Amino acid sequence: MSIGRALIVSANVERRERWLEDLQSSDWQVHCVASRDESLLAIPDFLPVLMLLDVLAEEQASDIDEQFAQRCRDSGLAVIVIFAKPTPEDIAVSFRRGAIDVLIEPFDREELFRAIARAGDFKDLYQQNLGFRGQLERANKELQESLNILRMDQMAGRQVQLSLLPPGPITQGEYSVSHHIVPSLFLSGDFVGYSVAFDRFILFYVADVSGHGASSAFVTIMLSYIIRQIIRRHISEGDPRALLNAPEGLIEHVNRQIMALNLDKHLTVFAGSIDTERHLLRYVIGAQLPLPILITKDNVEFLPGKGKPVGLFEDAVWPIEEIQLPDNFTLAVVSDGLLDCVEGGSMMEREQAILAACGRVGVEGGHDVLCRELGIDKIDKAQDDVSIMMVSRHHE
Repeated sequence: MSIGRALIVSANVERRERWLEDLQSSDWQVHCVASRDESLLAIPDFLPVLMLLDVLAEEQASDIDEQFAQRCRDSGLAVIVIFAKPTPEDIAVSFRRGAIDVLIEPFDREELFRAIARAGDFKDLYQQNLGFRGQLERANKELQESLNILRMDQMAGRQVQLSLLPPGPITQGEYSVSHHIVPSLFLSGDFVGYSVAFDRFILFYVADVSGHGASSAFVTIMLSYIIRQIIRRHISEGDPRALLNAPEGLIEHVNRQIMALNLDKHLTVFAGSIDTERHLLRYVIGAQLPLPILITKDNVEFLPGKGKPVGLFEDAVWPIEEIQLPDNFTLAVVSDGLLDCVEGGSMMEREQAILAACGRVGVEGGHDVLCRELGIDKIDKAQDDVSIMMVSRHHE
């Protein structure tokens, strides 16, 4: 140990003088006190690196209160406890409370300095640990700052994503549309959009971007922007006949945009249009699983149709399906994240469980009842994003 300051705490004058002489002979600066209370007053002024703590013959190590031991540890002191007749428990308690070494009277000068050398090894290690702890604390602070920035970025992204979602259920005559999304992370790879054009056409889509989190959320924002642009262009042209063929060409356009950006992302999608005057549903399916479910008074079934995922095949084409809608129905579209939340050993069994839940709710059940029956309202931490969109018609 480098020569420094030592504090001797002993009520025995003879022993105190002997240790003082030994230490001063090796160029230590030494300060002596008779009690632990005095030592606590001396530590801040004298700033010792070593303490020789003499335990009175009638005392035990357990008599040294924890507050005193903690003050020594906080000060970085290398403490050597000195006993006259210790018990094994005394020695164990001493080490447990932070002593670096224990000496038992009588001992000679050589033994004292061997103990001091061991204490020196501790002191060097302690200083290294202080340095490592400082580095660790700085790294931890930087990490916390980075996490806070990331959290703020995610919150901003979440606000952008929420602002692009439909503000709530909409109605158009006998028709109503609603949705619910449970993200697996702060940001969602699922997205839902719906709107009314020319007080006649209900336009809607449900998309599930591969993966989840920020990168997938970015694609949903881009998708929303592309589709809104197309709808605004049709409305600005003021020609409702342009939407009679919707969503023809929509998915092909989205596919070209995503392929051009090389995002290494693809998505499944269901997009549709309802002409509320002709009560006609036109739709496309891009690898949507499970398939959209049509609930009528007499039947519950998956909609027919299939198509490739969007963003993987450059020249892919998505065929348009067309259905004449009944007076009363509910169209339910759920993302594949729900398949992880229903019981069933195989994909087919889980799809049948979702069909059965829709059948129990029927056409009169409504959005909240269906979410409750499917267990969506109880999902806390989803493995994948879970979303549902419902389109209903109730004809009096």
